[in-house]
Order: sequence, then structure tokens, then C-alpha cells
Amino acid sequence: MLTRMPDRSGFPWIDPMRATVGDSTDDPAWAAELKWDGLRTQVATDGRAVLARSSRGRDITEQFPELADLGRRLGTSAVLDGELVVFEGDRPSFPRVLQRLNSLRAGERRLADNPAVYVVFDLLVLDGNPLLELPYATRRQVLDDLDVDGPSSRLSPSVPGGGSELLALARQRDLEGIVVKRLDSTYRPGIRTANWRKVKIRLRQEFVVGGWLAGQGSLEDGIGSLVLGVWEDGELVVAGLAGSGLTDGDRRRLTDQLVERPTPPFTEVPAFPRRPTWVEPELVAEIEFGDWPADGMLRHPVFLGLRDDRDPTDITREVAPPGESR
Repeated sequence: MLTRMPDRSGFPWIDPMRATVGDSTDDPAWAAELKWDGLRTQVATDGRAVLARSSRGRDITEQFPELADLGRRLGTSAVLDGELVVFEGDRPSFPRVLQRLNSLRAGERRLADNPAVYVVFDLLVLDGNPLLELPYATRRQVLDDLDVDGPSSRLSPSVPGGGSELLALARQRDLEGIVVKRLDSTYRPGIRTANWRKVKIRLRQEFVVGGWLAGQGSLEDGIGSLVLGVWEDGELVVAGLAGSGLTDGDRRRLTDQLVERPTPPFTEVPAFPRRPTWVEPELVAEIEFGDWPADGMLRHPVFLGLRDDRDPTDITREVAPPGESR
């Protein structure tokens, strides 16, 4: 819903509309966009100052000072929806954008090493007028007329009926996938809707951290792997273990932030190779994996980073089992 956050800006905050996992389409009633591997971000501006917020409404303006140029470029008040991306070569790097998010201040060296680009895909408010009830096609037409492209911002391409075309391009560039959107869909704040469908090439999603297992050798007294879970029907369900991808820095940060508890946060606990240390289900981890059987655990999971911008109570299974419609 459209509200005003009690902060220095007074800019409106709109709970983001979210996509479900689904299939691609070339139907001319839909448009396709690339799925950018970054941080969902809402940027509000009065034509001078800007305010950037994560998908949970957290102020992340200080971490991404490059966005200041966008406010001056537009020269009018607006609220934009998009994705903050840090590129490694010509591909988005999720670990690098997380480094920027998790830094308290973006120093000159960090900016030079990991410059961020805001990829804009929707326009929610213009000149103080909410556009939420307008069809996606109309919002995009208005957005296309704005001067969005600059040193640190760009407009995400939108191709009506172009699902196959963009999906092939995403595969060629080894991107995460695409998003297809109904041209007549209005913007529904806070709703996960089938009118927007994300089509994934590489399987990945967020998981709640509910515990950890000690490692071996030098890690026998520390975090070797994380116990992951998702919410199903109001219960936290174990989804697997992830140790691959964890760096020493990740382990230090997890040790500082995880809060131990005496009992598991999960409804049912499978047999583990070692006794877990249970923690409060308060942290969210981004995980890439090879497969996720309907009645089993994640296969080949790889830890990509912590998601401070996601609410752990919102984390559910996104990837359908093999053989079912995605």
C-alpha cells in the first residue's frame, strides 16, 4: 500500500509487487524483460535529492551514492521500481552487489571496484500522481519517455511477445532468467501475482537459516554448513544443508549475527551427520542449487550471500518440483 515512511525524506514508500515462478510466453498480451541478478530497489526523488530503499523499506541511499545523478537527470518527482546491479564484465555479480549493500559507507575504493547501476523497470508515481492503477503497458510508455539512461542508471528493455527471444539471450549471456508481465496488469503493492512470472534458467532462491553444523579440520569448532528452511503452511520446513560457497568472512559474519536457541525452529528434523546448533530463524541466505526434489533436500547447494533486504517470514518455496509446471 502507498504510505509515508517516518524518515527525513517524506517520500512515499510502496510495498513492491512480486512475481511468481512460471513459464515463458510469446503471447502478445505479455511483455518480457531480463531478470537482473541484483537487489530489488525503490528509488524516490523530488527532482534533486534521491532516496533508495530495499524491498523491505530499508534506507540504502548511503551505500549507493551513484544514484544522486538520477534525481538531477529526471528533474521531476517520481518513484521508480527496479534492480540495483553490480557488473563483473558484462554479467551481473550478486556477491558484489551484496558487498555494497552490507557496507556501512561506500568509500571511493569500494565505488571504483564495484560501481552500481540502477536498472529501472517500472514507474509508480510521477509528479505526485500515483500510476498504480494504470496498466503495465501505459506505465512503461510513460517511463520510456523519461530521461532514465545515465552513467549509473538504465532502462530495462521490455519486449511485447518476446519471451523466447529474451530467454535465448539470457541463456547466451548466462543470466538468471527473464520476467514476463501482462500488459494490462496494474501494480498491486505487496502482492505476489501470476500477472508477473519469473522464468528461471539457473535455480536459486532465498532460504531461512535455522541452524548450523560444525565443519571438519580447522572448522570443527565453527560453522561448516547452514541448515536451510522455507515456510510452508505456517511451518518452517528443512530444505537442506549448504556449506559450499561460505568464506571465512561469511562465517565470521554469521557467527556474529546468529542467535542460538535450545530447540529447533523446524517442525520436523531429519537425521543430520552431526548434531546441529539451532538458531533463531532471523537471517536469509541466497542459495544456488542443482535440483530440489519434491520429497528431498537441495542438491549441490552453494551459498551466495546473506539477504538483509528480505523478510525471513516471507520465504517460501519458489521452484516447482521436476516434471511440474514452473
